[in-house]
Amino acid sequence: MSNRHGAALSLLALLTLATASPVAVARDPPASPQVELTGFAVFPADSFTAGPPSGQYTDQGRRLPAARFAAQPVQGISSVQPGPEPGTWWALSDNGFGARANSFDYRLALYLFAAAPGSGPGTGKVELRRRIELRDPQAHFPWRLVEESLPGRPLTGADADPESLVVMPDGSFWIGDEHGPWLLHFSPAGDLLAPPVELRVAGVTLRSAVHPEVLAGSASAALKASRGFEGLAPGPRPGTLLALLEGPLPDDAPDELRLLEFDLARGEWTGRDWRYRLEDRAHAATELAVAGARYLVIERDGLQGDAARFKRIFSIEPGEPGKPVSSTLAVDLLRIDDPRQLGGGASVFRFPFWTPESVQWLGDGTLLVVNDNNFPATGGRSSTARDPTEWIWLRLPAAARE
Repeated sequence: MSNRHGAALSLLALLTLATASPVAVARDPPASPQVELTGFAVFPADSFTAGPPSGQYTDQGRRLPAARFAAQPVQGISSVQPGPEPGTWWALSDNGFGARANSFDYRLALYLFAAAPGSGPGTGKVELRRRIELRDPQAHFPWRLVEESLPGRPLTGADADPESLVVMPDGSFWIGDEHGPWLLHFSPAGDLLAPPVELRVAGVTLRSAVHPEVLAGSASAALKASRGFEGLAPGPRPGTLLALLEGPLPDDAPDELRLLEFDLARGEWTGRDWRYRLEDRAHAATELAVAGARYLVIERDGLQGDAARFKRIFSIEPGEPGKPVSSTLAVDLLRIDDPRQLGGGASVFRFPFWTPESVQWLGDGTLLVVNDNNFPATGGRSSTARDPTEWIWLRLPAAARE
C-alpha cells in the first residue's frame, strides 16, 4: 500500500499541486500538476574530452581487440549541483558504460558546464567549461585499483560508480557511490581525501554485490549491484548528509528505501534514518535534492521512449526517524506543458529517458532536470540514434512560486 497521502507542505505550497488521494500504479494516477517547460538545451551524445581511448570492454568484461572510442565520452550525468558562477553547474559522471565489467577504461570525472535555458525554440545552450578527473594519489582506497601503477592513480568505472554529489562550502566534493556502497570525499582538484566510508547499519558493514571484498570471496553481499547511494544531499540537521539507497536492505520491505544520516564532523553514521516507499517495487529512486525545508526525489520505472509510463518527481519531508517520509507528487515528467514547443513540435513534452537522474530546485517555482544518457545507449528519443543529454527547466504552478 502506498504512503502518498498529501502531507502538509509548509514551504512552496507544493501540496496544492497534487490530490489528497494516494498515488498507486495500479489505479489511475492523480491529476498531474500543470508544470510548464520553460527551457530546453541539448548536449550531444557524441561529445568527447581529453583522455585515453575507451570502450574496449564488453558487458561481460571481455576485452575487445580495439577501443570503440578514441577518447573519453562526456556522458552519464548522474547528479548536478550549482557551480561557482551563476549559470554554471557541476555535473558528476557515473561509472562509464553502465556496468563495472565494461568500464575498466572509463576515467571518472566531474564536469563544469555553463547552461542557459534560452528564450525560444532552439536557443538553449550547454557548454563544457572544465573537467576534473577523480584520483587517489595518496592511496586512501584500500583495494587495488585498475590504474594502480599510473601517476596520480586515476579512478575508473570499475573502481567506483559515482551517482550523487554534494558540493561543500570549501569547494570539496562528497560523492555517493554504488559499488561499495561508499561515501567518497574529494578535494576541489579531484583527489580522494580519506578512505571510503562504508555503509554501516546497526554496527554492521553492508556491502554490494560488486564490493571488492565480495568479488574476492571474503565477504557476502547485502545489496544487489547498482543499488547503493543513488541520492546525496545536506541533511536535516546542520553538519550532516542524507544518503538515499537505490535498493532495499535485506530486512526491509522490497518497496522501501532507506535515507541514512551521516555526521560529517564525526565521520560516521548517526543511526538515524527514514524510509522512502516506492510506488512500485520494480521502480528505482534516482536522485535526492534539497528544496527549502523539504527534499525532491526522482522515481522512475525501467522503461523508456514510448513505453515509459512512470517518471515522476516527488516532494518529501522527513519526519520522525525510522518512519516513512511524507510524499507529494510535484512533477510528472511524461506530461509537461510546452505551449511554446521548446522541446519539439508538440504542446505536451515528455522526458521519457530510462534514467532521469538529476534535479535541482532553483527557487521561485523552477526546477532543473537532467537525464543520464547511458552512452552509447539508444531508446529514449530514437531506436537508432544515441541518446543525448537533455537539460530542461520546469516552471511549477503559481501556488509553488511563493
